[in-house]
Amino acid sequence: MPVPSRAAYRRHGTHSHLIRSPFGGRAVHYWRSLGPGLVTGASDNDPSGIGTYSIAGASSGYRLLWMAPFTMPLLVAVQSMAARIGAYKEEGLGQVIEERFGRKVLVGSVAILLLVNVVTIAADLGGVAAGLHLLVPIPIGAVIPLVAAGLLAIETFWSYRRFASVVKWLTLVLFLYIVSGFLARPDWGQVVKDTFIPQFQTSREFLSSAVAVLGTTISPYMFFWICSQEVEEEEQQASDPEDDPTAAALAERRRRTDVITGMAYANLVFYFIILSSAATLGAHGIKVDTAEQAARALGPVVGHFDTVLFALGMVGAGLIAIPVLAGSVAFPLAELFNWREGLDKPLRAAPGFYAALATAVALGVALNFFGVNPVKALLYAAVLQGLVAPVLLFLLTMVARDGNVMGDHRNNWFDTTFGFLAAGVMAAAGVALIVVTFAG
Repeated sequence: MPVPSRAAYRRHGTHSHLIRSPFGGRAVHYWRSLGPGLVTGASDNDPSGIGTYSIAGASSGYRLLWMAPFTMPLLVAVQSMAARIGAYKEEGLGQVIEERFGRKVLVGSVAILLLVNVVTIAADLGGVAAGLHLLVPIPIGAVIPLVAAGLLAIETFWSYRRFASVVKWLTLVLFLYIVSGFLARPDWGQVVKDTFIPQFQTSREFLSSAVAVLGTTISPYMFFWICSQEVEEEEQQASDPEDDPTAAALAERRRRTDVITGMAYANLVFYFIILSSAATLGAHGIKVDTAEQAARALGPVVGHFDTVLFALGMVGAGLIAIPVLAGSVAFPLAELFNWREGLDKPLRAAPGFYAALATAVALGVALNFFGVNPVKALLYAAVLQGLVAPVLLFLLTMVARDGNVMGDHRNNWFDTTFGFLAAGVMAAAGVALIVVTFAG
């Protein structure tokens, strides 16, 4: 039986004119109309992503460039499905998974997400601390708990959205990788070839880089987060009981535009971090083991200021991503235990939700004191995401294509095809890495 679109029309029907064109007089309106998709895309280039792409470019050269255009349709499909579920069901992804597959599957999904996100929070906290250490010689061990406490306070007592709207400007530093990619004078013939002709190797180093790139690009937390953010945006709008198919179509166009913009931003930066790292670090045989080495990829643009700008980009990306990671743990946990949830709610109204936030961040802080190199930790976190993401991607696609759950708003052929393809590719890459690792 078709599911009513309910409040999904409320916001999008009213502001549907904002998505007509990103050009001309509509440019400002277009920018303002962007929401969860853009924020999710910005958080995708977190310290784990920056570190992973830098290591991949330095170690594998241009051979992984093809993964940027390849993953773009996968990202768009995955994020579009998650956003549509949140908008039309007005429920978090965890709650929808429970309704479709049962409580045991929800418990397993939350356990997977908790493991992956806590490890990634730990890696991102270490990345932020390493970035700050490049700016001010403060011990990394002292910076990590201070950053964690500050972000928790902002997410609990202030407004993460307002905070992110300010900090996001620091991430514009990442666009310097695009300039660096051109100024480094790469072998453009090889760049074009490796961009459009996939390169495969069966070595452990290549497979671990490929799995890490997939994991940090199509991260499980992203679709849980965007789904919950769509729910929160719907709750903030005035109710409108009338169903309007025209408004529903415009709503889907707006969400798709938002998602495509965010994912294009994420993948463009991803592509040029690999390219510039390959043209600078990889060309000179420099392996990335420290933040200082990763920063050298910006050298062709800013020379001796490469460390400072890299540090600012790393810090800004981490400050945006860590609350997203913690939130994407707290939302499904709240759904699992039937707690009130939402970043728009005060602490006293949702104590369990905020306790889950604090616990995820506290565990991330604790993991940083096991003596793991911060840059290597970023790569390990990305590999872990790549290994466990296929399960959650499969569940997401099954929910979004189910007419009994989504009614008339179920998947089109594009989202179903590329959703299952994302799960299959990541599963195959993970299995290949495990086989190569343990079979020699």
